[in-house]
Amino acid sequence: MKETLDILFRLQKLDDEIDALEKEKAKIPVDKEEIGGKVKEMEEAIQKIKEESLDVAKLRDEEEIDLKQIGEQISRFQSQLYQVKTNREYESLQHEIDALKEKSSKIEDKILELLENTERIAAAAAAEEKSLGEYRVEAGKSIAELEARDRQLAEQLAAKRSEREKLIVDIDRALLARYDRIREKKAGMAVAVVRNGACGGCFRRIPPQETQELKKMERIITCEGCGRIIVWRDE
Repeated sequence: MKETLDILFRLQKLDDEIDALEKEKAKIPVDKEEIGGKVKEMEEAIQKIKEESLDVAKLRDEEEIDLKQIGEQISRFQSQLYQVKTNREYESLQHEIDALKEKSSKIEDKILELLENTERIAAAAAAEEKSLGEYRVEAGKSIAELEARDRQLAEQLAAKRSEREKLIVDIDRALLARYDRIREKKAGMAVAVVRNGACGGCFRRIPPQETQELKKMERIITCEGCGRIIVWRDE
């Protein structure tokens, strides 16, 4: 029975290692997706900046068209000044010209503002493009490292699973099934080692008489608190 308990202890330790490797391996696709997601996020940010630049350019074109049309109106009205016959007509026409010049000045200010926005947006786009380029390089390295680690983990898991298959050959099938059931119910821990006089799974204090039985290692003993198989290891 001592040999069986030793095997169960080793099996639990091996399954813990397999679980840890599987957990790490399962996280690799998540990490890769996160890296790809950040690249996509940065690309979308750049696209939004480019769209903003196009919108500003469109507004600037519209303002410049308006400015040109107003300039043509001013020229036309100025040429008419020499054709009017009364002061009243002259003053009315001059009033129209002044209003158009004021409107033209506001449009020019708007165009300057749009030009400044264009420069700001271009600088922001350049900065984002640079950041994206740098991140793509780092992302490529990170993904390569993750893929290398994934292959390494696959090899380690294959070795550990092979080791497990060899180990369980010497365990009674009914006992192995019992071990697997407990492990499934108890978050992967079917075998708990006595730690400081308590079950290593649920920390229930183990009575002295039961401790002596555990030390003998003559039979399978389960914890009355959690139902795990408890084993004694020299501390």
